[in-house]
Amino acid sequence: MNVLEKALAEASDIAVVGHVHPDGDCVGSCLALRQYLEENEPKKKVTVYLESVGKNLRFLSGSEKVRPLEEASGFAGELCISLDASSADRLGAGAAAFERAAKTLVIDHHITNTRFGAENWVDGDASSCCQVLYELLEEEKISKACAEALYTGIIHDTGVFKYSCTGERTMQIAGRLMSRGLATAEIIDRSFYQKTLLQTKVMAKVVSEARMLVEDKVFFGVLSYEQRNAMGASAADTEGVIDQLRLVKGVEVAVFAREDQPGVYKFSLRSNGRVDVASISGFFEGGGHRLAAGFTAEGALEDILNELTAMILLQL
Repeated sequence: MNVLEKALAEASDIAVVGHVHPDGDCVGSCLALRQYLEENEPKKKVTVYLESVGKNLRFLSGSEKVRPLEEASGFAGELCISLDASSADRLGAGAAAFERAAKTLVIDHHITNTRFGAENWVDGDASSCCQVLYELLEEEKISKACAEALYTGIIHDTGVFKYSCTGERTMQIAGRLMSRGLATAEIIDRSFYQKTLLQTKVMAKVVSEARMLVEDKVFFGVLSYEQRNAMGASAADTEGVIDQLRLVKGVEVAVFAREDQPGVYKFSLRSNGRVDVASISGFFEGGGHRLAAGFTAEGALEDILNELTAMILLQL
């Protein structure tokens, strides 16, 4: 009996929470677990609390049943499971369910995970939380709908299998999920590559105004609070911007700063190999992986940027 099975054994009312600004892996893992339990443990009540589900992911089964994070404060069940969050503060309002539950379980793949649950299952070598979750499920009980959610999460955190986090086991699992009859090309296009007109305009705005730093080794882009408001852009509309910045030839580190409130910036970092951005994010009390990480900082943008680039320069 693995850690998930033990946690579920005596729980009848279960909350599943993901991190704020949920990405494909977070949404995929949460919906995959809900689907799996709904189909195989029909007597258990399972509620997923997420800040939002992006339009590109709403084709996944159960997405319409997701409850807002703010409603987590009303959870009164026995077990809360956190998926894809590296620390309790990353749960945002969802932390309320985590605090109220008699039992808590953290399932994650971030090497910076703080092990904030009563039970923790963290595999820092896994490509995604969906990969970690897959290993805890009984394969023969994974339906097509569940497999679709797991596969979606894996392609998002691996960049459709091109990021360095993609390992042999990742590809084996993807193959097993594909055997459920998934329309993989449609899933990849619909959830990963296709962008709304607004997302395309946001990306064009940031990239066109981005600047090179640290002897042209760091490419930095920013979307200010005023620009966001003027464009009517949400956090979800900035998805994919950091990955586009990373693709510029000669760039070692891509940095994207999104101003969520005046003077409050959400930084995303991507490395092309030489720089460990997780260690840098950790300095700013953020987290992530060696080649993909992020943090939130408050203050003057140029001051934060100067400190950040100085740390990057030390590794180049």
